[in-house]
Amino acid sequence: MSYGRTELEEAFGDRFASLHLLGKGGEGAVFAAWDRVKKLDLALKISVDNGDPAQHARFEREYQILAVARSPRLVRVFDHGRKSIRRPDRTRQAHFWYSMEKCDASLRQVYRSLDLSERLSAVLQMLDGLAFLHGQNIAHRDIKPENLFLVRDAAAGLSVKIGDFGIATITRRAPNAVGGSVYGSPAYLAPERWLQDADDDWRPADQYAAGITAYELLSLGTPPLDFSQDYHTAHASGPVRPLTIPELRGWRLPGVSSVLKRMLAKMPSWRYPEVRSCKAELESALLQDGVTAG
Repeated sequence: MSYGRTELEEAFGDRFASLHLLGKGGEGAVFAAWDRVKKLDLALKISVDNGDPAQHARFEREYQILAVARSPRLVRVFDHGRKSIRRPDRTRQAHFWYSMEKCDASLRQVYRSLDLSERLSAVLQMLDGLAFLHGQNIAHRDIKPENLFLVRDAAAGLSVKIGDFGIATITRRAPNAVGGSVYGSPAYLAPERWLQDADDDWRPADQYAAGITAYELLSLGTPPLDFSQDYHTAHASGPVRPLTIPELRGWRLPGVSSVLKRMLAKMPSWRYPEVRSCKAELESALLQDGVTAG
């Protein structure tokens, strides 16, 4: 999807101004924009309407989840709709859109520049957001650094918000695959989610993805499993590597490592019964290991 400012302002100029691209992928893109009505800088997500009712349903579900499940740990949404946008070849194409709060960056973009206390805070806030979602019977199904967003505030400091609910489900149970394609991102996908015919509770898989993410953030990029062969084999049978935090120069963290290993257990029943208890265990482990989140 490639549109110039002229085409976008022609379509959205009655409501949004100063549009510029923040990122794109798949069927859509996200733009920074000024909301003329709300008098607010925000982000505008736009997705091509390909005529598939299932795609329309996914977009509506993504917006409705964020509109109803309000939490400081989730990206806030404002309005949504459908617009026809003129393309550079002069043809027109229908698009779905919704507006949301503008975040500073994704964790994927900036986590290597964060100090240890900020990374620990990011992990705990991620678990807070996930616990809230699971309490609402919502499974995200794609937790990873790209879908965790940072907002910096002079008073509140660093806030982490979960976003990109494109494949989230409002019920705890959902199929692993549709049309032969497995849902989720391979590097973060729990062993049980590779089975195409399964439709059991997705919340343990969210916890597993959060464990991969937490390990990656704390280690400054080292994955907890050896993915050199393939993702499926590593998730199914690969051992979890000992956690090493660069700033601590070899300091052993038995408590934190134990929590992460349980989050990354091969069987869903071996993980924590809920993310809330997982977070409490991690906070206790940090105290036990002498590490503070600042």
